[in-house]
Amino acid sequence: MRSAVKRKRTIVLDAMGVIFRAEDDVAELLVPFLNKLGSTIDTNKLNMLYKKTSLGQLDVDEFWRELGLSPDVEDEYLALHELNRGCRDFLSFTRKEGLDAWCLSNDVSRWSLKLSARYALKDYFKGFVISGDIGYRKPSEQAYRCLIDRIGYVPDLFVDDRAANVSAAQSIGIRSVLFDANSDAKYGTVDFDALTDVVGQCLE
Repeated sequence: MRSAVKRKRTIVLDAMGVIFRAEDDVAELLVPFLNKLGSTIDTNKLNMLYKKTSLGQLDVDEFWRELGLSPDVEDEYLALHELNRGCRDFLSFTRKEGLDAWCLSNDVSRWSLKLSARYALKDYFKGFVISGDIGYRKPSEQAYRCLIDRIGYVPDLFVDDRAANVSAAQSIGIRSVLFDANSDAKYGTVDFDALTDVVGQCLE
């Protein structure tokens, strides 16, 4: 018999575009990085390879080799990622307020682990649900079901920078906010300063 999970106030953050500054890490970071190294891979093939890798269907070392590069370049690429302004302060706020923070991200498993270590994110997050581990990408309903299963209950708030991901979460009963400067959603927000206020309103 499965033991009951004690419910805590819980907020879930997307990685790219929310925790990290780049909204589309492939287009904004990976493509320029590959160009700098002289890789001439077709964009459609790159996107296909990335999607397979982010679903755990292709080994990440093989991903780099398919691009004509050594896996040794990986850390140089990951160093291009930067935390969004205000992210660490917001995470400190959630911890101070006693909220559990989780991450739900479409990402390559190893990259997620390395970025988490690089920015000491495990100090702030209760857990990470990554597409490369679960085999599903947002906005697939299964991705959110895996999240709920990992947490043990429906989280109080989900934050993502893509409207399709927010809508998918809302469709299965997860209260969600669009992290976007041009958002006109009811609980739309623009940055972590504003999100702090939204969290206070949503969790009252």
